[in-house]
Amino acid sequence: MRELARLRERLAEDFASRLRQLHRAVDLGFPEFTRYVRTLESQLATTILSRYPTAASFQGVSMKKLARIIYDGSHKVGEELARTLIEAAKRSVGSHHSEPYRLRIQYLCEDLDVLRHRLKDLARDIERKIDDHEVGKLLTTIDGVGPLTAACLIAELGDPARFRSAGAIASYVGVAPRLRQSGKKRFSGSPTIPFGNARLRKALLMVVLNAMRCNPWLRQYYERLRAAGQTRQGRGNRGDAQAADRRL
Repeated sequence: MRELARLRERLAEDFASRLRQLHRAVDLGFPEFTRYVRTLESQLATTILSRYPTAASFQGVSMKKLARIIYDGSHKVGEELARTLIEAAKRSVGSHHSEPYRLRIQYLCEDLDVLRHRLKDLARDIERKIDDHEVGKLLTTIDGVGPLTAACLIAELGDPARFRSAGAIASYVGVAPRLRQSGKKRFSGSPTIPFGNARLRKALLMVVLNAMRCNPWLRQYYERLRAAGQTRQGRGNRGDAQAADRRL
């Protein structure tokens, strides 16, 4: 489970890296594209860009031909979007870019498609293993915890029963409260791990943010912590609380 979860994490990082590169390349070759196809990680975006990578590639393209392209096995680009992209390409500031830009975007789209399929295959493998795992199935009954998050928890925590308390798990994750005094750092509780497990914190972040939307108790608990941070810790915690509010 640990190896599968970490392999998927590495592939997800590769996917994110390719996506950032694609954003930079599209900003040069057809910057107006993202006005009409807002999510470049979608199959719609990579399907169109793999065929027409730059604004110059749209020259002479038939609107009906573009509209009939199928991008996820069932959906078509559609005439409205096809017409809009062709018109935008005519006015694009990137219409003069040449072959290297087209090749770069095509290669990135190919990489994203391969990584997308591998991530889906790994997700299915992980879900099957979670279905056969007693603790994993229990974890997925918690609001906001899906099979992939459950797999990460199992992979990084091992057997939760090996921890003596919930506080010990919080310390291992790296979310235990701590005091800062006179430039020195002292953690509450003993023993504790100063930095904790970054993989677990990353996996739990979106779980908590999603759970606060549907769990009234957790939302109230968050509000109490936020209020306490404003009055006791001052400006630094207010910034953290405001950042959390923006995510919510």
